[in-house]
Amino acid sequence: MNRLPEVRRFLKEPGHADAYEGLKINWKPGKPPILSIFGEDGSTETVDLSKHSTDEIHDLLAKKGFERKAAGTKSEDLRVRAA
Repeated sequence: MNRLPEVRRFLKEPGHADAYEGLKINWKPGKPPILSIFGEDGSTETVDLSKHSTDEIHDLLAKKGFERKAAGTKSEDLRVRAA
């Protein structure tokens, strides 16, 4: 994670990952940070977050229909596996 300061910031600093309802982080040492989005139909979409900035990750979540806790709720389950 130290090699990915933008992803680390999103995952560890207050006001980022913790701002999303239903966001779960599963820490997997030595593994790349992967965003897994589980759809209601049983589908799974994965995105490697390694090359994304903190703002790009927020934008990605917004494009996928996720809202911050204060703004409302979401309709899908979201999990992030991070190194």
